This record gives sequence, C-alpha cells and structure tokens, in this order.
Amino acid sequence: MPFDRQTLSEINTQIETDITSRITGAVTLLRRSILKVFAKAYAGAVHLLYGNIEYNKDQLFVTTADAENLELHANEYGISKTAAVKATGTGTATGTNGTVIPISTELQSSSNEVYLTTAEATISGSSITLSLSAKVAGADGNEVGGAVLTFVSPIAGVDTSVTVATAGIDGGTDEETDDDLRTRTLTRKRQAPHGGADFDYPVWMKECSGVTRAWSIPLYQGIGTIGCAFVRDDDADIIPSVAEIATVEAYIKSHADPITGKTIGIPATAEAGLYMIQLTPMTCDFSISIYPNTSAVQTAVEAKLEELILEEGGPGQTLYLSQIRSAISAAVGEDFHNLIYPTLDVTASTVQIHVMGTITWSNY
Repeated sequence: MPFDRQTLSEINTQIETDITSRITGAVTLLRRSILKVFAKAYAGAVHLLYGNIEYNKDQLFVTTADAENLELHANEYGISKTAAVKATGTGTATGTNGTVIPISTELQSSSNEVYLTTAEATISGSSITLSLSAKVAGADGNEVGGAVLTFVSPIAGVDTSVTVATAGIDGGTDEETDDDLRTRTLTRKRQAPHGGADFDYPVWMKECSGVTRAWSIPLYQGIGTIGCAFVRDDDADIIPSVAEIATVEAYIKSHADPITGKTIGIPATAEAGLYMIQLTPMTCDFSISIYPNTSAVQTAVEAKLEELILEEGGPGQTLYLSQIRSAISAAVGEDFHNLIYPTLDVTASTVQIHVMGTITWSNY
C-alpha cells in the first residue's frame, strides 16, 4: 500500500476534531483556546514524524533512494560508482636546446583548465613533445588538437606556448551520475550474473568509466563467440578509440570486484571467442512535412527522434517506421505530419551505430 502523507493542515484539523469529539457539548474550539494551541503543536510534531517515515520508506528501494543510500544499495551488489578520469595527451613545446621542463609543470588552456607534464623533458632540435595530463579529472579536461596551452609559471629558455597534438587531449570523463548508477543497480537486481551470459557483457562494459551504452551479440563469429560494442555518448565523438576499446576488453576478461577486491570476469576458456567491435556511425537523415512548421515544433520533434535513436538504435538493431512516426507524433505542439524519408525501416549492421543526421522540413 502506498504511504500518503497528510498535510500539516489536515493533521491539525484531525487533532482538533479528536479533541472536540471528547469534550461534552463542544462544537468548535475557540480561536485563542489553549487546546487549539496544543493541537497545532501536536500537529507539527506528527507532521515531522510522518516526514521521517516517508523519507525512510523511499530509502528502502533503489528507484527512490537518495544519492547516499543509492550507493549503499549498489554496494550490496558489488557495484560502485565509476570514477572520473583525467584527460591525457601530448603537446609540442619549443625553445632553447638543452632546457629542461620538469615533471608536474603546470600549463593552462584558454578555458582555464590546468594540465601537468607527466615526465621530465629536455628540448632538443628546438622542440620537445610533452606528455600531459589534466590536473582535475573530468570531461572538462578534454581539449581539441591544435589548441594552445601556456605555462602557468614561465620557464627561462622555453617559449610560453605549447601546441596540443592533432589527436588532442582526451579520455577525460566525469564521475558516473546517480541516474546511471541507479539504472545499473536495477539491471543487476533484475538480471543476476550468469558467469558470461550474453547480458553480462553490457553490464561489465558499463562498469568502465565513460561507457554509456553497450551491446553484446551472441554467435557473432559462430558457436562459442560473442561480439561486444559500446559508445561514449558524453564524449565529443561517441565512437571509442582503439585504446578505449582495449581497456574495456581487458576489464571484461579480468578485473577486481570494486567492493570485494576479488578477481572476476569471463571464464578463461571464453576469451578466445570474445570479439570487440569497432563501430562506425550510421547517419539517420529525415525528411518531414509538418504542421505547424515552427522552430519550437521542429526542436521538439528533433529531441524525440534523438531520444528514439538513443533508446532503440544500436548495432544490429532496427528503427521501425512506426517508431519514428510515433516519436514525431509525441512531440509537444505537433498536430499532424507526413514522414517523407526514410521510406523503409532503418536497420544497422552489427558494426554500425545509429546517429542523428539532418532533418529536412517542409509545410504539411
């Protein structure tokens, strides 16, 4: 049965009614009577108690627990919140040959993000490649290739600017959100580990920092094989790099349980059948005639289509025309529409991932 908490006014009225029902001949309490004061004081105390009951009721369930108690629920299943990761990369410094740039030298970007050199470097041939790491973990530490960093404290014999390598400074991810941790914990409750069942693999992949969506494809290369793919929706490019794929593969094969410290992973005999899939984007373009054809409605429709792609798109999966039409119809402000393109269901291969493309609009 749900717990329906009474309002303070309702509790006060109930107490006053209880008091008057026990006084012979009383109809209502006088506005300034001591009993009315008692009723208000008791109502306040009872209201606080009900609040405590309501709070503790919510903490019993993963779906309603607050952040602190959610982590306690997760920990009981050996699940911990994935930590933020520092962005890393390289940059080129120039200056006088023989000048030493010490380890942990600080550089700053135009957006005031601070980076540290991770090794001592000596300029040779008028330049040197510096290994860099963001000082603070998180996605804010990611920087594009070609960006210019400056030394926080200038070094004699070294030019003030450092140019970030073409590959950029990347790999920085934020700490897992409470909503994502809640989803993973609920998945663990509903699907207990089976030592390498197909649904175990997405769970393991999502335990790696930065992984937001993951899929497993049984019999990927025949009997005894499974394909694994994932994306990083919070990165500038959702497609993981070769290094990020290798990190997740190693984690699937063997990793320490975040709570117990015991080594877990797929059986050693299954490692030969594990295939990590390098996904390629499958751009989904749309042509829609709509009424009313306003910017607000267009924005609402686009948001619904992006939501559909996130929920239903993926390697080997299909976006059905009926789903696309339903998503458009669900947009706030849309009265009616005609989906001109696509004309067929949009199916991705096992090495593709649906991504939002361009929408062409016209009046209905």
